[in-house]
Amino acid sequence: MVVTLTKRKIVGVYLAAGCSRRMGTAKQSLELAPGVRLGGAALLQALHSELYAVIVVVRGDDPLDWLPGAAETHGMLGRCRLVVCPDAEQGMAHSLRTGIREAAAMGAEGIMVLLADQPFIDGPMLLGLTQAFSRYAELDYVASGDRGLPKPPLIMGPRMWPAAAALEGDVGARALLRSSEYCGQIIEEKQQLKFMDVDTVERYEEAKRIYTHLSM
Repeated sequence: MVVTLTKRKIVGVYLAAGCSRRMGTAKQSLELAPGVRLGGAALLQALHSELYAVIVVVRGDDPLDWLPGAAETHGMLGRCRLVVCPDAEQGMAHSLRTGIREAAAMGAEGIMVLLADQPFIDGPMLLGLTQAFSRYAELDYVASGDRGLPKPPLIMGPRMWPAAAALEGDVGARALLRSSEYCGQIIEEKQQLKFMDVDTVERYEEAKRIYTHLSM
């Protein structure tokens, strides 16, 4: 592998435009703890990471009451940008396409895809991804590994963007990672909790209990 010494310009695409059909409510606004909303937990980690900027993809009717105060501060610094996905109801692929377009316009050299319903990702996890992507110039992607399976958060290089932007429906970039066309690295994550996605009421109640315990 070719080792590079310069840090690459990696822009986060934070997918927060899901319609939460299984939850029956806008789950981003649900509280994990007093003052902490589900949609804001992972966003805080992204904003405090080494990412050049974070693009937050939202629905047009989102009240945005889940955004942490840090989002406004980073917005004034140019590190956080809200972008509405006009066809978000058609699935995740459309939100991803919106984010890719915005990140490319910012001159990104890599795009980190993050999901708003993964509240337990943390700084060390994101740092490991960005460092690996900057270190090896030939990588098309770096993904988090869940017992060998590539999962978000993940970083895609420019060669993958056209294919990712062409996806349709409720699918993410993970489908592309199985292709032999791309060269990638999987960084195994030992803590299963970090992959927890809150997509049911039962999972939300579990996440609240865990979040409260970890905050004590």
